[in-house]
Amino acid sequence: MRRHNNYTIWFAVFLLLIFSSGCCNPGAKPVLTPPTVISVAPLSGAAGLCPNTTVTATFSVAMNSTSINGTTFTLTGPGTTPVAGVVTYDASSNTAIFTPSSALALSTLYTATITTGARDEVGVALASNFVWTFTTGSNPCVPPTVTSVTPPNGATGVCPNTLVTASFSEAMNPATINTTTFTLTGPGTTPVTGVVTYAGSTATFTPSSPLALSTLYTATITTGAQDLAGNPLANNYVWTFTTSSTPCVPTVISVTPPNGAVGVCPSTVVTATFSEPMNPATINTTTFTLTGPGTTPVTGVVSYAASTATFVPSSPLALSTLYTATITTGAQDLAGNPLANNFVWTFTTK
Repeated sequence: MRRHNNYTIWFAVFLLLIFSSGCCNPGAKPVLTPPTVISVAPLSGAAGLCPNTTVTATFSVAMNSTSINGTTFTLTGPGTTPVAGVVTYDASSNTAIFTPSSALALSTLYTATITTGARDEVGVALASNFVWTFTTGSNPCVPPTVTSVTPPNGATGVCPNTLVTASFSEAMNPATINTTTFTLTGPGTTPVTGVVTYAGSTATFTPSSPLALSTLYTATITTGAQDLAGNPLANNYVWTFTTSSTPCVPTVISVTPPNGAVGVCPSTVVTATFSEPMNPATINTTTFTLTGPGTTPVTGVVSYAASTATFVPSSPLALSTLYTATITTGAQDLAGNPLANNFVWTFTTK
């Protein structure tokens, strides 16, 4: 009788192992979906490209930034000759960026590779290496140009907490993008103090404090800004905008998962994008919380970049569970203005 009972117990355990639910695929063995590369630039097989190009790869999910580096994102050419460069990761767009240290050779085939060392925020690696090729053109590039700016030229009613950005037609030499070549003045010729950064062919001027109300400002990119081959802008690029007459009140303009979403993968990260730059010190696990089931707090890590707050749970969420995300009024913009009210949304896992 005892032997029969033992067999019964072990058979029951065996059935439980077979039919236990899995992440993102109820009824299957628990497996997290590997991240994928969903787009690249230059496009695979592209030809005649500017030798000053940057190389980018955008992923299907948020990645662990420490796993995106010069070992996991490489560029070679001609043949297997490694290209020296700097690898960065833009968390706001899930994009890895390879910026060559110098202009690429003319009329040359290059091979870009993202290896399986690249992992998402829950530690899942690419299923296989992602490889693509492109060929540079036979002539050097024309001088770089400014292709877009924010705020737009002539804009009015601009939030005083705005950032000022300029995007270029090609990769620029980061050493030439600084507070000498990218300036902001107002009112009149009064210089605005701030910090200039450069990433992904876009320069960003972040004022040290909110701009004055109802004031005309002038932004300038000078001919001191050069591409990787040393070609400068043909002329200074100048645009203006006017700030609003009242201080801005920050708002949450988009979230992921969307409010009311169902069937959400338990390995999801939770994000909230604001209407303006926020004070990073006010975006933390006190002001950005996740609870579920019910009021049970979810442990995790909160980060902030490019006006987006991200909550990464310490472990995958429970299956078939309603979760509530909250951004409290403790979240403030750079001028110390808080959200008018707590922002709350819900979603349900698979």
